[in-house]
Amino acid sequence: MENLKKGLKYVLVIGASCVLLTPIHIEREYNNPKYEIIDEKDGAYAIIPTGKVYIGDEDFLNNVKHNQNDILVLDEREENENIKILDSYKIDDKDMRNIILCVIEEYEQQYPTRWERSIESMRTEWEAHNTFYNLNYRISSTKDVDFENNEEEFYSNEMVKKMFK
Repeated sequence: MENLKKGLKYVLVIGASCVLLTPIHIEREYNNPKYEIIDEKDGAYAIIPTGKVYIGDEDFLNNVKHNQNDILVLDEREENENIKILDSYKIDDKDMRNIILCVIEEYEQQYPTRWERSIESMRTEWEAHNTFYNLNYRISSTKDVDFENNEEEFYSNEMVKKMFK
């Protein structure tokens, strides 16, 4: 964790320089579509344009029959106040990431817990994970993005958000 913080500080300095030296920063507008969450035994899924997003515990995800384009989301909200998108580094399209985050938000509304993250902070964290993964920095921990409650404040920071837009 300490190495990740040091690496993040390094990227923050470089990113801040890029943001400050870029004459125009275009804010991306997102449409936040709603998706129906469909119950399955020990989990749930939603149908998205490219396939399905499956959400559940480890047993559910290990046993669900999924296709190559499907997304697997590990629900650890009860134990660790965390949701983890497995192999998130493979998803580099920002619109597709937004769709998946909308599914997670819809899932949380249907099955509420103490877990609470804003879509904006999750967008920023996912972008940071993908950036670090593409830089070959700690790929074993940056290949999946995990949205823990205690990271909401950090990824909601305006400077961090601007660096990973």
